[in-house]
Amino acid sequence: MRSTAGRLLLLGMAALLVGPGVGGCVTDSDLAGYHLVVRQDGRVLDTFDLPRLRDLPQIEIATPQSRGNQVQRGPELRSVLTAAGAADVNRIRVQGSDPAQTLTAAELADRVVLSFTKRDTVKLAGVDLDRERWVRDVTEVVVNP
Repeated sequence: MRSTAGRLLLLGMAALLVGPGVGGCVTDSDLAGYHLVVRQDGRVLDTFDLPRLRDLPQIEIATPQSRGNQVQRGPELRSVLTAAGAADVNRIRVQGSDPAQTLTAAELADRVVLSFTKRDTVKLAGVDLDRERWVRDVTEVVVNP
């Protein structure tokens, strides 16, 4: 009995040390001190916390495809890229707790936002973006991956 309990304790401690790197999973505890990183050419262009994202110009978009809130509010993804100093954007990859999604520059021309959530994170959402391509708890935007 003791050896089984000891193994479980060690496995639990190992899982805490490894954290979100396993399978790209993001847990609630990982979101404490939430921030979004913008990368290009292998380097960090900028990092945004929630107050900084709220300081950017905000828009509201209608998203009837949403299973929840039919209106999303937050900064346009293009304005976040501009604030980060991204240049020559052809496509971007958005990573978070859902499978990563790649969008073309043409798709960014549509109304695509990083919408604020009740979990104090942002999610990728868009007027013409299929719900299956939304990404919850966005942690990274990579320019021209």
